[in-house]
Amino acid sequence: MAGAEIFDNAEIKAISDVIQRRMIHRYGSHDFRKGQYRVDEFEEKAAKLTGAKYALALSSGTAALIVALKGIGVKPGDEIITSPFTFIATVEAIVACDAVPVLGEIDATLGLDPASLEKFITPKTKAIMPVHMFGVAADMDGILAVAKKHGLPVVEDACEVVGGTYKGRYLGTIGVCGTWSFDPNKTLTVGEGGIVLTSDEDVYHKMEYYHDHGHVHSKEHDRGADAKSGLGVNYRMGEIEGALGLVALDKMQYALGLLRATKKKIIDAGVAAGLTPRPMNDADGDTASHVIFMMPTADAAKKFQAATKEAGCGAAIIAENTWHYAKHWKALEDMGGKDFFGTKAPSYAPSTMAQSDAILSRAVMFGLGIVMDDAAVDKIINAVKVGARAAL
Repeated sequence: MAGAEIFDNAEIKAISDVIQRRMIHRYGSHDFRKGQYRVDEFEEKAAKLTGAKYALALSSGTAALIVALKGIGVKPGDEIITSPFTFIATVEAIVACDAVPVLGEIDATLGLDPASLEKFITPKTKAIMPVHMFGVAADMDGILAVAKKHGLPVVEDACEVVGGTYKGRYLGTIGVCGTWSFDPNKTLTVGEGGIVLTSDEDVYHKMEYYHDHGHVHSKEHDRGADAKSGLGVNYRMGEIEGALGLVALDKMQYALGLLRATKKKIIDAGVAAGLTPRPMNDADGDTASHVIFMMPTADAAKKFQAATKEAGCGAAIIAENTWHYAKHWKALEDMGGKDFFGTKAPSYAPSTMAQSDAILSRAVMFGLGIVMDDAAVDKIINAVKVGARAAL
């Protein structure tokens, strides 16, 4: 249930207000709406919260990724370096721009490994897109250093880590731009929605125009009189989602506090049982959506998984996750070697992800709910202890 777990009367009131005013489109009808623009307010609140100069709300996290790439000027045949451990939407967004996904490797934190980047950079590389996965930041210092050396922009896929930070800065605000997702599985949800954060004025305007058919938006005249900047698409967010977003941001620290308290209990129990938690680049910024332990070997991970399942609370092995690990994406593998507007795609065969596979095959995981009673937490803790005895 993720973000919907903490829905209450605040969301009902927010939606009711929009419906009663019969104003569900975010743009236009300026006289009728009497100065109330819920999506605008959501964007302003997100920008103020994160310290970004601009925030652009969109219809989904996937739309946010596509619009971010368009904003930095990605063109057909460009190469984008990203992580093989990510939700499939990261790669889909690159392909939607007729660009070529290039998969780097991950390090022990499960984020894009800065040390793997140099060998993947070519004259056609347009950007580096690290993905902050399952609550934890990638090594942004290392990634930014490589990007600066080669004059490349960094686009953060922070869709999985809404509210997460890295050395005091919100994830999504460290690169040229970054994305958050508010879909039903995220810690905060508006039903379906996303946002792009940036402090680059030129990138912002390119994104804003593109996401709404090229409209040059103005409150000085009717929507039909807008100037047109060029071609675009429709990735707009509606006023209902914007109203929900305002409530969600108010609840962000509350949700993160619950998750972090739950995770600490489970991690402490695992460490006491001899397990090694997933290392983090900044533990204070963890959104705590997942508990991950690193087993000494892949075989030990399988033993841990089997034992926890027998105990009634089975852990997942991340290498087996078909939606978040590129090794399993047959459609992507079939693209290997094909021409993308003059650029030949690399191989996406599982053998090209050996370093990542060696790490993910040892990573065992429990997903956390925001609201978990003592019995649910104790069930995981018991499984962790049983798993540790079987695996170590």
